[in-house]
Amino acid sequence: MVTAVRPASTPARSRVADWRPVALIMFGVGWGANQFGSLLGLYTHRLHLGEGSVQAMFGIYALGLVPGLALGGPASDRYGRRRLALPFAACSALVTMVLMAGAAEPALLYAGRFLAGIVTGAVLAAGTAWVKELSPAAGTRLTALAVSAGFGAGPLTAALVAQWSPDPLVTAYLPHLVIMAIAVPLAFRVIETRPAAANAGGGRRGFRLAGVRRPGFRRWVLPVATWVFAAPVCAFTLLPAQVPVHHLPTAYAGLMTALTLAAGMAAQPVARRLETRHPRLLARVGMAGTGAGLLLAALMVQLGQPVLNAAVAILLGASYGLLLTYSLGEVARMAEPGELAGLTAMAYALVYAGMFAPVIMTELGRLVSIPILLTAAAGLALASLALVSRSD
Repeated sequence: MVTAVRPASTPARSRVADWRPVALIMFGVGWGANQFGSLLGLYTHRLHLGEGSVQAMFGIYALGLVPGLALGGPASDRYGRRRLALPFAACSALVTMVLMAGAAEPALLYAGRFLAGIVTGAVLAAGTAWVKELSPAAGTRLTALAVSAGFGAGPLTAALVAQWSPDPLVTAYLPHLVIMAIAVPLAFRVIETRPAAANAGGGRRGFRLAGVRRPGFRRWVLPVATWVFAAPVCAFTLLPAQVPVHHLPTAYAGLMTALTLAAGMAAQPVARRLETRHPRLLARVGMAGTGAGLLLAALMVQLGQPVLNAAVAILLGASYGLLLTYSLGEVARMAEPGELAGLTAMAYALVYAGMFAPVIMTELGRLVSIPILLTAAAGLALASLALVSRSD
């Protein structure tokens, strides 16, 4: 018998092989993960927190991703996609409630951001594999689109609500609760693509993640995935703080976040064409755009011209879209049966390590000017481009 208490027991014949509900929960989890980003300035002023503190709150999210990805990905390969993705997606709403309580007790913001990392890691690892198995031909691009849309819409909406609503550090989070209340029940109707019973013989191999040790992962994924977020998060967290605007600053921060990630979505048609010609063209074009965007960011800070932030956001955002699609696609191509979600999780771990970039630059900025740091980062990005170009 099916009960409301256990929706996961929905009869198999009533389930559907539809990737869209899974993409919707990934959109919602991405929304919840990034809605905090556009509120950094508001937390700084309302709660009298230092810039280093709010950047640390932003970055601690990446620490939560490590256990979320490392455990969620291989566990999904072993026990099934639904068993991991759906409970953690439901927990995303609970994490948002913790962040709402952080307006009264700032220590909860650290806990909420850490938990957001765990939840996001588990859902992205399991959900990416789930969508890929539901839609083999377009799963990688669909995942990139869903995640990018959530990452962009979340901070923009949170910023607009916070800019003009009462009690902004609470009301800014309400839209996410509505989204998850709609998305999670819909995803319970989607079929399981990797039943646990089918994995009894391959579970141990999945937890070992032998694919990480392959030369292809080190040559073609590692040098690229670490740049996916390292550069674009600087566009919407570091740069608005370094070159601030004085009119509607919260809405401005949300707009820069949305613009960065919207550019990533807009780059998908280009990604599709480049991938058809050669998958590593995505990496080359994306890394070249990252280097150029970081140089433009250095110029923006040096000149003190916030108007350049939009150009930086578009350039780094488009590069983000190419590099994310490339990283997920490369992993899907090299993954053996039973390790898709686990290897995807490792790629995401590299991707999200880049979220520490604003924290590192803020601290190093006490010793070296930010334009010099951004120029050095551009040099490293171009060195990675050279490395990938030699790897064919």
